[in-house]
Amino acid sequence: MSPDGLPARHDRVWLRPAWRDAVRGELEPPALDALEDWFGRRLPAVACRRGASCGDAIALGVALPASAAGEKRRMALLVDPRAVERIGPPLSLREAAASAPAAWQERLGALDRAARDAGLLLRVYGSLAWQHLSGRRYVTERSDVDLLVEPGTHGELGSALALLRGHGDGIPRLDGEVLLPGGRAVAWRELATGAPRVLVKSGTSVALEPARTLLGPPGASDGGGPWV
Repeated sequence: MSPDGLPARHDRVWLRPAWRDAVRGELEPPALDALEDWFGRRLPAVACRRGASCGDAIALGVALPASAAGEKRRMALLVDPRAVERIGPPLSLREAAASAPAAWQERLGALDRAARDAGLLLRVYGSLAWQHLSGRRYVTERSDVDLLVEPGTHGELGSALALLRGHGDGIPRLDGEVLLPGGRAVAWRELATGAPRVLVKSGTSVALEPARTLLGPPGASDGGGPWV
């Protein structure tokens, strides 16, 4: 959850049964029918970035299983905060891995154990998370696993990047973000390349920032100092 009490990007958000009364804007009938079914099953949406035009509304997204033609279907809606019943963090890798293809189980299990041994908790969003939440098929043999990791120190950031670099390629390929203080996030692969500037996402904006401002002074990611 973000400091303002609203859901942070990637948080799971369950809506009250009367959610339709709190929707901002219009929803087309096909989208409304799909969301009625989704929320009627007591499934959560996921919090998205809130643009300047959102005001105090909460931006949510729901990804439906691909159509028979393989077309991805994503629904977006804005709701009043009063529509929110509860908020939960993204699924842990250990939880979501239970719904992964059998061929992925050993690799994801080893990754989860290595992360926990390093004092890190990996979370999951994207197709694997939707598959676990809904019980429907989202993952294909070409799917990536989208991970979130939230290091608490520069040393943990270094450990997280080393872990993800070591396990990142193969099947499944690992993608995702490092969560930084203040609700910011950056793709771990961008940080791992050593690029001088990286794309930083927050709950309300996207901007290029110098990587050194995220990583701290030279050598900081090798130590245990807290974020500053």
